[in-house]
Amino acid sequence: MVLIAESVAGITIVQLPEKITASNSRTFQKDMGLLMDENSRFIFDLAQVRQLDSSGLGAIVACLKHLRSADGDLKLCGMSKQIRILFELVRMHHVFDIFNTRQEAIESYK
Repeated sequence: MVLIAESVAGITIVQLPEKITASNSRTFQKDMGLLMDENSRFIFDLAQVRQLDSSGLGAIVACLKHLRSADGDLKLCGMSKQIRILFELVRMHHVFDIFNTRQEAIESYK
């Protein structure tokens, strides 16, 4: 899995792949582990995500737990309506800070 990451104002922004499911969630967590060793403030841009199952959601939650244990944080942005409904259905919209755009998510760190 290739994760596209960029740094803006000390925040690592990761463009998540189109699919995060049982087939690639372990690889996602492994790749994110390397990135999370370098920074503790992240934004996941979910604009490209079209498939997300419980394993993928669990991987994203694991990233949040890891970052918060290191006094960091993870914010989400760019969700499609379908993915947003999934987050609301499983009540994860109460756990994550979710923003419509990258810029809103970046500004929330200030």
